[in-house]
Amino acid sequence: MLSCNSKENHYHDGKYQTKLFFAEVNCEINGSEITVNNSLSGISKLKCIQYPDRIEYEEKNGVTRVLTALENGDLKLNEQIIFQKIK
Repeated sequence: MLSCNSKENHYHDGKYQTKLFFAEVNCEINGSEITVNNSLSGISKLKCIQYPDRIEYEEKNGVTRVLTALENGDLKLNEQIIFQKIK
């Protein structure tokens, strides 16, 4: 377990937010964990791996998602969903 912690990266640690239709989604990224607070579905904690250009995480249904890091510090899930970094 100790060796896993030493590989943890913090490239994109911080707080992010976006609005989706009728929901507001806030994310907090810290090392290998993403905490997602969705105003409709509640709070979820997901394991992730941070890379310099992206974050990869697995949803509870087993689907792997990629958040692409943008030059301004925001994270892009797809063309419609961009999480803005809270400064």
